[in-house]
Amino acid sequence: MDTPIRREAIELVSQAADLTRRLGGDYVKLWPGQDGWDYPFQADYKALWTMSIEAVRELAQRHPDLRFAIEYKPREPRNRMTFSSAARTLLAIEEMDVPNVGILLDFGHSLYGLESPADAAQMIMARDKLYAIDVNDNFRGWDDDMVVGSIHLVETFEFFHTLAQANWQGVWQLDQFPFRENAVEAARAGIEVIRTIWHALQILDTDALADAQARQDALAAQRIARAALLSAQLDGR
Repeated sequence: MDTPIRREAIELVSQAADLTRRLGGDYVKLWPGQDGWDYPFQADYKALWTMSIEAVRELAQRHPDLRFAIEYKPREPRNRMTFSSAARTLLAIEEMDVPNVGILLDFGHSLYGLESPADAAQMIMARDKLYAIDVNDNFRGWDDDMVVGSIHLVETFEFFHTLAQANWQGVWQLDQFPFRENAVEAARAGIEVIRTIWHALQILDTDALADAQARQDALAAQRIARAALLSAQLDGR
């Protein structure tokens, strides 16, 4: 199935890839918010899955020198998105069978999908498919794009610890939308949290944490993580 509007969408993304190359970028982010369905019986799930996979595969093959990063999300604007979770997106990438398609992991989308962002990151990195991240926060009921660490500070710390343990070298990107707060101050607040977490990672007792995790001692692990976070905050970094 190759309707004119589908072909137009593929060609539009291909043009964006050409522009990315001219600007010196190395990946194109795909956020397929309109790929999915809203009601039972509305769609042929097999056809939707196949069209989504074939479209991304075609783009990747047409631009082998660029990477394509799929930003998954459980819903919105569609009630159900085709690429809705880390696991589904990885399954789709495996089926595409091209080397230059991976994932942009949005921390808030992972929360919204009731994932553990750290666990999702580990699963993606184990397959060498984590191309980029966005960090923000929310109450898990919507994609609120709040200031980093304002709600789920400990999970944010765990997320970055997981990246550090895997020696992931990507950029820590803010994706915040302060509708009522001063935008500059909100950005500064998010950066301050990220800097605090960075310092906490340097002083985290990783040996003691690994021992606690081996015993699945949740309280000990929490104490170790909390000690690093609070010490980093007191240092004012």
